[in-house]
Amino acid sequence: MKMLCLLALFGICGSVFARDQQAWIATWASSPTGPATGGRMGPFTLPPPTTLKGTMRYRLRISQGGNQVRLRLSNEYGEKPLTVNAVTVGLAAAGLDAASGSLKKATFGGREVATMPAGAPALSDPIDLKVTAFADLVVSVYLPEGTSVTLCPPSFPMVEQAGSEDSNATNEAHLPAPKCTFFTRPIVSEVDVLGSTRDKVVVALGDSITDGRIDPATGDRGWPAVLARRLDGREFSIVNAGIAGNRLLGSIPMLGAAALARLDRDALTVPGTKYIVLLEGINDIGASGPGTPFGDFPLADPKALIAAYSQVIARAHERGIKVIGATMLPFEGAMVYTIEKEPIRAEVNQWIRSSNSFDGIVDFDAAVRDSTNPKKFDAAYDSGDHLHPNAAGYRKMGEAIDLKLFN
Repeated sequence: MKMLCLLALFGICGSVFARDQQAWIATWASSPTGPATGGRMGPFTLPPPTTLKGTMRYRLRISQGGNQVRLRLSNEYGEKPLTVNAVTVGLAAAGLDAASGSLKKATFGGREVATMPAGAPALSDPIDLKVTAFADLVVSVYLPEGTSVTLCPPSFPMVEQAGSEDSNATNEAHLPAPKCTFFTRPIVSEVDVLGSTRDKVVVALGDSITDGRIDPATGDRGWPAVLARRLDGREFSIVNAGIAGNRLLGSIPMLGAAALARLDRDALTVPGTKYIVLLEGINDIGASGPGTPFGDFPLADPKALIAAYSQVIARAHERGIKVIGATMLPFEGAMVYTIEKEPIRAEVNQWIRSSNSFDGIVDFDAAVRDSTNPKKFDAAYDSGDHLHPNAAGYRKMGEAIDLKLFN
């Protein structure tokens, strides 16, 4: 009897210890891309990049909280080693300011200086910083040898990132003489928090429609942030792995590696990943065919896109990760639209809905399309370019996701 009691006691203790185990989980991400290039990109003219030697600062909103954080920096598109001489992270105040007294130094193997070889990331040591879900953080990186950036036009709002030249401002609450930068992915590519083994990470893998825009009313970014709010309190973290211009099958450095090429880095090996919501393919279709803003190409093959989806599913299932397929949004009237491309989108969307290949689906197409012309956006959700949602459209997308998919 005593032995049974002891075994029962140990069993109870074991289950308690299992419940209390901690693990690193991702709470924010920004998928690395190659440097922005100047000149023409389709109909747009991008300003030439410049080298900024000094401090880069980023404001970012996390999804899940914890008592410790760690940072992942990226030189994965660099052609030469990148040295960072100081990195700090703290709670955000107004704009790109840090809350007084909140800044903490990051170290890498006990050192404040870290050199990342070309093509490599760097993971910081744990940092004692208590953060709550949906907190805004500021991360500052001092690069005395410089990094390539694209400076904003004078009227551009300084919201997410800026640089301060010729100074180490990582320990300053206010960034001196900030210069707004854009079209530049942050050097920090991931923030993790020390959470529970029960926590589950959902990776939103996609293009600009997933990368999204910041809602001026809430400060949240795109439909992944709407989903994060809806899952608040249910031990979930949502990370955004969207890249503007990204494709399933094609790779352009400043638009990121193809989804199949970046799948491991940006989804499968992200700490804590249990689900992927996949919304990719419209750029493969839009940038295909003759007379596109990028040149003349063969039309996208729907069977090739379906095969790519199947590869994502197979590789994720090998790791026990579920994949939720999302239908592509309507795009009639967009700059890249032609009548020959609509059947491709329709065929792939029909496969997503009916093949039973995914672990679940989200019908984003049905959520935002015009009820009288399903090839077009509903005007209430159209940003104006007939390709991207507005803030109301992103909210509609986030609300269209059945939370039972994550049971």
